[in-house]
Amino acid sequence: MRILSSAVEQSQSGVVIADCSGIIEYVNPRYTQITGYSNAEAVGRIAELMNNEQLTDPNNLTMQEAMQLGSSWETFMVSSRKNGERFWQQVTASPIHDDLGALSHIVLNIEDISERVETQAQMEQLAFYDPLTGLENRRLFKDRLEQSLKHVRRSKKSTALLFIDLDQFKRINDTLGHDAGDELLTTVARRLRECVREEDIVARLGGDEFTILLADISHADDAGLVARKILQALTEPIQLGAQEVTVSGSIGITIAPEDSMNASVLMRNADLAMYRAKDQGRNNFQFFTDDMNIESQARMSLENELRLAVSNRDFVVFFQPQINLANNKICGFEALVRWRHEQVDLIPPDRFIPVAEETGLIIQVGEIVLRQACAQIKALQVAGLHGYTVAVNLSARQFRDSNLVSLVREVLTETQLEPRWLELEITESMLMDNIEQAIEILTELKKLGVTVTIDDFGTGYSSLSYLTQLPVDKLKVDRSFVSNLPESARHTAITTAIIAMAQRLKLQVVAEGVETASQANFLLDNQCNILQGFLFSPPVNPESLDQTLTQLGLMLETGSARCPA
Repeated sequence: MRILSSAVEQSQSGVVIADCSGIIEYVNPRYTQITGYSNAEAVGRIAELMNNEQLTDPNNLTMQEAMQLGSSWETFMVSSRKNGERFWQQVTASPIHDDLGALSHIVLNIEDISERVETQAQMEQLAFYDPLTGLENRRLFKDRLEQSLKHVRRSKKSTALLFIDLDQFKRINDTLGHDAGDELLTTVARRLRECVREEDIVARLGGDEFTILLADISHADDAGLVARKILQALTEPIQLGAQEVTVSGSIGITIAPEDSMNASVLMRNADLAMYRAKDQGRNNFQFFTDDMNIESQARMSLENELRLAVSNRDFVVFFQPQINLANNKICGFEALVRWRHEQVDLIPPDRFIPVAEETGLIIQVGEIVLRQACAQIKALQVAGLHGYTVAVNLSARQFRDSNLVSLVREVLTETQLEPRWLELEITESMLMDNIEQAIEILTELKKLGVTVTIDDFGTGYSSLSYLTQLPVDKLKVDRSFVSNLPESARHTAITTAIIAMAQRLKLQVVAEGVETASQANFLLDNQCNILQGFLFSPPVNPESLDQTLTQLGLMLETGSARCPA
């Protein structure tokens, strides 16, 4: 008895002994540690579990029922310590019978599992919730979506799935820093939560992508109303430190059961609709349609064919001459890629370059163009045709590629083309994404001896102060301005201003998209001498380059500089 008593006294579990009616007769020291109640305070009271019919064990029995049946009983519950602090406890009850088999006492074993419950809650929080915004994550959201679809089958009501992607979030993140970006995402998460009902689900899938599940909607228009509310909420200014910013979003909407009853298909549908919203100019919402599936399949097919084309190097570079009207001579070419497809002959770049950009294949395509362009100009030189530069366009991905400078150096070495005959064209918007990085990359390229041109000048948002810092040699006036010369007073003013500014900065100016003699004469009058466009020649394949040089050269020698047509 002494050994048994000592074991109970020193037990790391709280022990309570009560009579058959639940009146406590004994508690051990651990019980006092857990609850704060002393032996004197506990003895004589009725155990709180005794008459609680809401607490049941896995067999759905109350403690009294289990004790009468002579079986053990276990449950988990929240209780209160003497000081009012709430805690989780695991309770096991065991019946004690007398010699006649009647219930005489109940032994309660109490474990304080608060720390275990808290740890489990933290693990669930990490596993199922986004640590930044507190919203559900992708894993939990997919489970919620599956459960919602089961409800749709039973209730015959509809559910709407919304995909939201913030517009230009990367620009804000890169400009103001990741801490500001995190603060922005937290604010957006709160606004999304405020736009929906308590029972609706808002989740963050990752990055700046959010999704919302609207349960039990009557019409698709209900989802449209929520989308409009979200777009309005997002455009409210957000204060990030000393900077006030505004954001917008692109939203894709799909409806179950109309569009599908498969969770993965619905998520893909909403994603397709969201990208359609971006294509429509951002800051809007689009419902999923069957046409999007067709377009998606066509794009996937194009992407697969493009990967094969890159592997087989099924690309050919065409060359469009650039004319210097100051001396009526061809001074160079712009290299323009075409995809040589076995079924449709040549595919123009506007069909496949966007896909190449999105998939990253533009890096390989750009390398193919650079090599072919440099090799072709070198071949002209070997044939005795000298004095021609070649301009090669760099995509945004190429420009940010860490191997760009080494690639250019390698291609120049392999083709034995002097760097001064190679021009690299970079768009204005690419430079302004990260001006410090752009200056660093351009400086390294200039060290190689190549010429650097800003393409599409006038269509971006560059600062003139930055322009003076950029190590560039030429500006290229965008064809959208040239096409309206000299009739448009606005485009006339912009074009003359670009030319005048370039002259002050001692930069050459090239005008592309010249199609009429009046455009050429206007540009020449305003001292823009280097022109490019269909007025002189369309892009030609390498096999026709010699013939084009001869014919165009004769035309320029015999024609008038004032009226090259």
